Amino acid sequence: MWGYIGISAGDIFSGILSHWLKSRRKSILWMMAFTLISVVWILSGTIHSAGMYYFMCCWFGFGTGYWAMFVTIGAEQFGTNIRSTAATTIPNMVRGTVILMTIGFESLIGAGYAVLVAAGIVGFVSFAIGIYSTWSIPETHGRDLDFVEE
Repeated sequence: MWGYIGISAGDIFSGILSHWLKSRRKSILWMMAFTLISVVWILSGTIHSAGMYYFMCCWFGFGTGYWAMFVTIGAEQFGTNIRSTAATTIPNMVRGTVILMTIGFESLIGAGYAVLVAAGIVGFVSFAIGIYSTWSIPETHGRDLDFVEE
């Protein structure tokens, strides 16, 4: 419940931030940075109470609240004739990468890494790919989206 409360607040905030920065990419990158700080905080092992854990669920949810904007910016890369297909496919591709992350995590555990270290490595690689992808995708804020894919 606390995670979804945070996601809802983060979704609203990321939209406001996007308009303030006049950039969806910058907004997503700021929210990813917030989420990265949350991940480091969780992996630091400093959370020792249920109340603090619930707070972290809300905090972490807030950081990941850019999901709707992430799907939007991905879908806006395509013409109106296939935009809805892209909007439904993009989240499923992201969810599918959990399989690769799980394989990587299990491999690191099997290689003798501690659980938190293995999680940190998988997280670092995931964030690096996400930041690179967000940075390299064309900006869609203020762009005319009335076009058809050829």
